[in-house]
Amino acid sequence: MENERSGEVSIRSLERRIFFSAAAILAGIAVAAAVGAASFRLLPGAACGAAIACGNFFLVRKILEKAFLREGAVNKRFVVQYALKFLGLIGLVYLVVRSGWFDVLGFLIGLSSLFLGVLLEALVKSFQPAD
Repeated sequence: MENERSGEVSIRSLERRIFFSAAAILAGIAVAAAVGAASFRLLPGAACGAAIACGNFFLVRKILEKAFLREGAVNKRFVVQYALKFLGLIGLVYLVVRSGWFDVLGFLIGLSSLFLGVLLEALVKSFQPAD
């Protein structure tokens, strides 16, 4: 039970780092655009990508916690939920890119907040002393 609790706390910490990364990316683009180093056109796409990355991780966390921590045994409902979430993500990314509503580079930069959050969490954990 103790390992499950510490694992849950670690996932929440990871989620916070992803949110922090998304905020840092948006702030970085805003500052770069303000000083003329980037275009403000990147900002809406980056916000959309960051929102999708954060929402995707939130849903993955909820599905995994429910399947592996609460129910104990993985059932068919987990497979269906996880597959539907993945298909939904692919469809959403496809729609955003094909619609042309947002700058694709900005969208990809915002979407990378998931990668940066995981990398940041790994770096922070690697410098913490082992128990």
